[in-house]
Parts: sequence; C-alpha cells; structure tokens
Amino acid sequence: MTSTEKEGVALIALSAAFCDGGKSDPERAAIRELFEHLDVPNASALVTRVLLKKAPLPEIAAGLTSPEARNLAYEMAVTVVEAEGHRNDAETRFLATLALLLRLTPPQAAEPLQIADELAGAAALPPVSVLTPVRPVAPGAAAEAPASGVPRVPDPALDATIRNTAILAGALELLPQSVATLGVLPLQTHLVYRIGRHYGYTLDAGHVKEFIGVLGLGLTSQAVEGMARKFLGGLVKRAGGGLAGGIAKAATGPAFTFGTTYALGQLAQRYYAGGRTLSSLQLRESFQQLVGSARAQGEQLLPEIQSRARGLNLAQLPGLIRGV
Repeated sequence: MTSTEKEGVALIALSAAFCDGGKSDPERAAIRELFEHLDVPNASALVTRVLLKKAPLPEIAAGLTSPEARNLAYEMAVTVVEAEGHRNDAETRFLATLALLLRLTPPQAAEPLQIADELAGAAALPPVSVLTPVRPVAPGAAAEAPASGVPRVPDPALDATIRNTAILAGALELLPQSVATLGVLPLQTHLVYRIGRHYGYTLDAGHVKEFIGVLGLGLTSQAVEGMARKFLGGLVKRAGGGLAGGIAKAATGPAFTFGTTYALGQLAQRYYAGGRTLSSLQLRESFQQLVGSARAQGEQLLPEIQSRARGLNLAQLPGLIRGV
C-alpha cells in the first residue's frame, strides 16, 4: 500500500474506534496511545483529526483506490469495533455506511461480520451453574482453597495445552484476514479458564477478564498491535504485555503472539496451582519476566507456527477456541 492508503486505513480504523460515542476517557486514551505508536506518518495528527471530527468518511474512502486497501480498511474497522465488545446499533450503522462508501459487495461486507459473530459466540465461557461443584471465584475476591483432592503443584501435563494454544494464537498472525486477530483473546480466555478448572477453581468471565487485564492484555490492544505488525508497520515503545520494544515487523508477529499467550498460560498455572496468592504487582512482574523468553521461544518455533497456519481458516476458529 502507498503511504496515502496507509493513512486512509488508519483514519478509518480510528473512526471505527470512536464511532459509537460511548468511550470512556481511559478507553479513548488507550486507543489514542496505540495509534500514536503506529509507524504511519503523522499518526498523532490523524488521531486529532478524528477526535475533532475533521476526517469525513466519504473523503477518506474515496482516497482508497485499490480493492486491497478498501477490503483491508473494512476488515480493520470490523476488528476494532468488535475488539471493544460485540457491536452495538451505532457501530452496526457505521459499518454499513462504510461498506457502501468503500463499494464493497454484500458478500464482502457480510463475511467479516459473520466471522465476528461466530467468534463472539465461541468466546463465551460455560455457565457456572453447569460446572462440577467447586466454589466459584468472584473477581477481586481473596484466594480460596481448591476443592479437596485437586493438585496444588504445577502439572507438567498442562504444558502441552499451553504450548498448543500459543502456537495456534501465533498462527492467527499469519492468516491474511485482519479479523483473525479477534480469535486471540478468546483463545487466551479459554486457556486461563481451563487451567483454573484444573486446579479446582470455577472462573466466570469477569474473573478471567480481570486476570488477563492485570497483565496489560486486552483485545483492543492486541488487535491494534496485530494490525500494525501485519499491515501498517508498528513502531512501539512499551514492553511486556503491551507494545514490545523495537519495530514489530510482520515476521515477528507470530513470535510475539505465541510468547504473550505462552507466558499467560504459564503464569496462570503458577497462580492457580499456588492458591491465588500472588498480588497484582507480582503477577505483572512475573509476566514481564516470562514474556521475553517466551517470545524468543516463539521465534525458534516459527516453522511449527507456520505449519499450523497452513490449512487453517477462520471457519475453524470457533470450534478450536472451544476445544483447545
């Protein structure tokens, strides 16, 4: 893509992030920071244009002349909207208008939305009421003892599950569709859930989201970072759970996502095996320690990640998320 097209795609993605008007100040600040770190000329100015409503969609869409750029802009908009929660009415109207302005056919406009709907359904955790009787863990609650007979030490058998999930998450970086990024956080959520269950804790969605959020992970940040690496080029300044140091080239994306997911799984195993005694600060520090070596491991496993990506398609993702 040309620099002009990159700028247009970034403006559309930003417009999607703010199209519902319901963002809180922390959400706006997080999105702004993420986009300002993209290796796109005048990224900070682009954010300001959108916030000041000086980026009219018809004008931006008209500047995207290639089918590749138009399709990418729409997929990115869907990804950003869905990254912050399943789309609401305002966001649905925005995407419908955008599809018309980008001159997409109905099937082209419908496919990313269908994938997003399927992934949103797959992301849901089983209701607590249908689980075997162990005591539920409320978000932010003090540590509770697991059910009797549940192991209290890390189980090496879980390593295979953690590794396979991390490889699959890394493989999503290699798929051509940007909406593939929407599968990363559900994979991570179900991984934490399974690890907690293994050690006797019933985890609801709120608790898992809180655990992942403590580490600085979230779908919005991971989606935007993934898009930056794959399509726009990502200049990043933060380390660990957020943006990682250096210029994140496309080839490093699978290793980044593998490492983040693998470190998350290993830390979850340590946390629940130990009775949930680590503080938020200790969790963050432990994650920082784990993620660097895990990403290095991801680079070594790149051939295996590439092999996993071959033959993988988005239609398989919902089943893989539920069954990993």
